[in-house]
Amino acid sequence: MKNNITKLKALVFDKTFWQNTWIVPSVLFAITTTFLSFIEIEWKDKLLYGLIIVSLLYILISLNRVYKLHSISLNIDGSEFEVTSGDIFQQDSECYKVIAFNEFFDTLVDDNLISESSLNGQYILKKYPSNNDINELNRRISNDPRLDKKELDVYRKLGGNTTRYELGSIFKDKDYFLVAFSKFNEKNEANLKLTEYAACLLKFWGEVNTLYNRKTVVLPLLGSGITRHKDFNASNQQLLEILIWTFKISKVKFREPSKVKILIHERQLGEINFYKLKEMEKIGI
Repeated sequence: MKNNITKLKALVFDKTFWQNTWIVPSVLFAITTTFLSFIEIEWKDKLLYGLIIVSLLYILISLNRVYKLHSISLNIDGSEFEVTSGDIFQQDSECYKVIAFNEFFDTLVDDNLISESSLNGQYILKKYPSNNDINELNRRISNDPRLDKKELDVYRKLGGNTTRYELGSIFKDKDYFLVAFSKFNEKNEANLKLTEYAACLLKFWGEVNTLYNRKTVVLPLLGSGITRHKDFNASNQQLLEILIWTFKISKVKFREPSKVKILIHERQLGEINFYKLKEMEKIGI
């Protein structure tokens, strides 16, 4: 409820919304007043009152329509960006789906290292149900020459893989991109600083540009599952805007028929002002 009220307030005070919404009523008023200046009619006052009511109804309908937006398409410097809701595991096999791992590419789903309810955990349980499958995944990740290894043989008292990879590094696993996205502290708690978050996304977009092969890339709202943002407190709306902004400054170009598709979880929809995202098209770099 609180998120819905915040979203509604943001729309009510959105200057761009009023500029765009007032176009139709202003044209109606201009035509009507011009008409009345040449023709004298008895019911002039009633016509003006009716016009005010129609304008108010139009504004309320526009506000309701924008408030209920659950998807939007953006043109980011020639690349198509779609922001919508959906299940990443139900996406077309012809597109690449992004799953966020930690910087060690850990694969142990035990609700301590990796939660079963996370996309990371669900991916491993769905795709690698046995220990042999998981060992094979670990072997392929370890032997991938593309991955940027930052540190070897890291001591981790609570267990887990011991090779640390550069944030933003991608391991291509068939039609999935597994990305090293969060740092882990000595308690195996995921965390990121703002500079690390932005740098990670910039490297991520560069890696995607190398690997996507003109296919659509589908990703969740990266960073929304990390509760320990060390030096910043960003809303999901702000995380989404940073995600789009880093794509913009990365100068990566997605050409048709490929595009970027960001999936917002249903419980996060009330926090996202889809209308405000249109402003990202106009921001110059």
